[in-house]
Amino acid sequence: MGLSTGNAWVETRATAEAYPLYRRHPGKRWVAPKQRPFAATNLSTAMEIDRSAVALLRDWPRPLREVLRHMLPSPSTHPAALNFSEIFGNFYRHLFRVLPRKEYGFLHDAFERFVIEDWKGLIRGQHRYFSAAVRRNSSWVAAGEAEQIARTWGGRILDAVFENRLEALFVTVRPGGSRTECWIQRESLNQWIATRDAELARYMPRSEAIPTLGLKNTTLVRVASAGAMQCIKGPDQNFPAGYFFLREDVVRIKDAFEKHPVPLKDYCKPGELIALRHAMKNYFGCGSGLAAVIRAVIEGSLVPVGYTNRFRGITGYLFRCEDLRQYRPLPEFKTRPEVFLNFRETALLLGIRSNIVRGLVAQGLLSVAAGYRKRLAKLVPEKEVRRFAGSYVSTSVLARRFRLDSGSLARHLNESGASLLVVPNPDAGREHAYFLPKEVAAQIRLPTRRMLLEESQRRQQADRKRRWAEYRLTRERELGRPMRRVRADSRQSDKGRGEI
Repeated sequence: MGLSTGNAWVETRATAEAYPLYRRHPGKRWVAPKQRPFAATNLSTAMEIDRSAVALLRDWPRPLREVLRHMLPSPSTHPAALNFSEIFGNFYRHLFRVLPRKEYGFLHDAFERFVIEDWKGLIRGQHRYFSAAVRRNSSWVAAGEAEQIARTWGGRILDAVFENRLEALFVTVRPGGSRTECWIQRESLNQWIATRDAELARYMPRSEAIPTLGLKNTTLVRVASAGAMQCIKGPDQNFPAGYFFLREDVVRIKDAFEKHPVPLKDYCKPGELIALRHAMKNYFGCGSGLAAVIRAVIEGSLVPVGYTNRFRGITGYLFRCEDLRQYRPLPEFKTRPEVFLNFRETALLLGIRSNIVRGLVAQGLLSVAAGYRKRLAKLVPEKEVRRFAGSYVSTSVLARRFRLDSGSLARHLNESGASLLVVPNPDAGREHAYFLPKEVAAQIRLPTRRMLLEESQRRQQADRKRRWAEYRLTRERELGRPMRRVRADSRQSDKGRGEI
């Protein structure tokens, strides 16, 4: 309502309302046209009344706030248990539903000031009544809103709560715990943000480091990975997303190049001198080689001899070609780490089924690495698998290569007396797997498909004869007499008569 603007304004306003259109002239009283005459008013009396009203209403919000403060429960009450409707009753209902803000805005403002300074409970669902300033200054803030205030996401606020770096409380909104909300104390949130921002000030975001050094995004990260400067990921330190570089390191690199008073030279292409930008392309790339050059400039062992405006930042400094050639990265010969394969990968490499790999392991031809497990899968060293693949070849692989039947080929090799490695199939009721030494496979003559077909037919015929002989012997025992034998020539003669 503006009562705090001072007594002078109130007195002037009251005087103006008490004497509308009243003017004094020397010796007479003047009345405006079409205005009814009114009785004279004592000006001093009106001003005294105004002073009394100002003295009475000067601190009018204080008694109201005292009454509201006495209505609050004890400070030990849980913040989630505080409710405006239950505590203030009809006053709260009449204030927001009967007394409009347009006419009773001074009362609304006084109550909102009380809520901001004295209300220690949660403010849930009051967006229709309270202004945005109340929610911005409330004592508790929801976790989702806290992430927006702190400019972070991905559950970082909850991680800070569980690490006891933020004071929070969890409120069950629906019965049965189907929905739970996390509320953060604003004071602890502000302290956490201030501590984080103080730490963040030590680092330079990538958007600022790029124009400072004149390097690209990936180049900055690779140089930092090589140890030229310290780099961190924002989410790992509760910073905004992206990479951050230690400001001290970036400034030290920039000052190391700029401290040399080099002349500005015309530069077109590499010759006796070469720009750092071209050296990155021709000599040492954007990784460890560039990091070594930067460290050499910082230490003073490498000094630029010129500068060109063609390239930005430190990439525009010119060096002698023979100086930068020394920083070419040499190939590093490192011991290859041991690689392990699971049974399925081993089977694909050998061209067999995974159950045969289990048979090879059971026979001791392949070993399972101890201590290496990937989701409870047994792992086989790759070098053992390749050593076995260099010594043996599966008969099924040979059959697929020459379009032969694998079973017939295995029988042919077994009957011919070839040196075969027999691996029992661990699955019940399955046949064995056969492996042929590679030196034998290189010398042996494999059969054709016709040969295997003829051998199969002979085996089938011999099997039928064997089964017929067993059946005949069984029937003779049952009958107690020999069965009539049919000669082969008689069958042929009967067949000939039928043809005639």
